[in-house]
Amino acid sequence: MTQELPKSNPRSQAALLLQRAIEANAMFLFFAAIYIALGVLISFFYETRFSLAVYNALWIAGAIFIFVIAWFANRRRHYLLSRIPFLSAGEQRSGRLLLWKRLAFALPVFIVFPLFISTFTSIKSNIGTINPYALDHVFMMIDRFLHGGVSAWRLLHPVFGYPIATAAISVIYEAWFPVMALVVLAVTLWVERPVLRSQFLIAFVLTWAVLGTAAALVLSAGGPCFYGLLYPYRPDPYEPLMAYLHEADQLYRVRALDLQDRLWQQFERGRLYPGTGISATPSMHVAIAMLNMLLAWRVGRILGIAATLFLILTLVSTVHLGWHYAVDGYLSMMAVPLIWVFAGRIAEFNVRGPWIAKAFAPLRKRNALA
Repeated sequence: MTQELPKSNPRSQAALLLQRAIEANAMFLFFAAIYIALGVLISFFYETRFSLAVYNALWIAGAIFIFVIAWFANRRRHYLLSRIPFLSAGEQRSGRLLLWKRLAFALPVFIVFPLFISTFTSIKSNIGTINPYALDHVFMMIDRFLHGGVSAWRLLHPVFGYPIATAAISVIYEAWFPVMALVVLAVTLWVERPVLRSQFLIAFVLTWAVLGTAAALVLSAGGPCFYGLLYPYRPDPYEPLMAYLHEADQLYRVRALDLQDRLWQQFERGRLYPGTGISATPSMHVAIAMLNMLLAWRVGRILGIAATLFLILTLVSTVHLGWHYAVDGYLSMMAVPLIWVFAGRIAEFNVRGPWIAKAFAPLRKRNALA
C-alpha cells in the first residue's frame, strides 16, 4: 500500500491515489459511518438536540492551518517530510511517500472526524435526558469498597493535596486534549505501518462509540464534582474535596474548576458547544490515554514509558480534581485493551483483505486503459 504510484497521466494517478486512500481507511470510515447513523437515529427517537457541525469550523480550520504549515516547511526543506517517518524509529526508510501522498491518505479521516466528534458531543450532551444520572451513589460506594472503605481521592490527598501540586495536576489534565490531537494527526499521516495505523484509528472510533457513548448511556453518572448538584437531597461526600480545590484556586489557578462550572452552565442551558456534555463513567480521558499507551509501546520503549506515565498521571488527575470516580478509570483500562485487540483483527482484514482488491477491480481496469 505504500509503493510508489505508477507513472501515468495526472488524472489516472489521482484516481489511484483516491482508491488507495479509501482502501487504507475503509474500516475506519465504515465504523464512523455506522456511529453517525446511529447518532442520528438516537436523536430522532429521543427528540434531542443533534448537530453534525459542532466541531466542523474549529476542526477544519485547524487541519488547514497544520497542513499549510507542513506543506511550506516541506517545500523549503527539500521534501523533508517525505524522508522523516512519523513515529517509526527503527523502521525501513525505503519507499517513503511524499507529503502529498500523506495528505491524500489523511484526507478521508479529516473529512469524517469532525462529523464523528460532533455526533459524540450531540449524544453526550443529552445523556441526562436519555437516561437521567442515577448511578453516582453506586459508583461512590464501589469506590469506597475498592479502596478500603474510603474514597479514592482521600488516598491521593496526602501526596497531591497541596495547592501547587493541584495546579500542576490540573495542567496535566488539560494537556490530554492537545496530546490526543497530536497523536491522531501523527497516526493519520503515518503511512509506513498501515496495519498499526488502521488499528489505532479503528480503536479510536470504537473507544468513543462503545465506552464514551454506549457505556456512558447505560452507566449514566455525573461525577464527584457534580454530586452535590445532581443529588441535593443527599449528603455530599465530595464536598471536602471541592472545598479544598476552591481553596487551592485562591493561590494557584485550578482551571478544572472553571471547566466544571462551564459544563454545568451549558448543561442547564441545554445547548451544544464544543466539549459539552457531562458523563463520568467510563472515563474517556483514561480510555484515550490507555489507547495512546498501547500504541506507544508498539512504536518504541521510550514512547511507551512516557505514555505509561501520562496514563498514570491522567488517572490521578481525574480523581484528584473531582472529575471521576476511580472505578471510571479502572473500567476504561480494562475495556480498551479488548477494543485494541479487536481493532487489530479488523485492521488486518482492512489492509490485507482480498475484498478490497475485488471492490476496486473495475477502477483499476479503467485506470489501466486511461
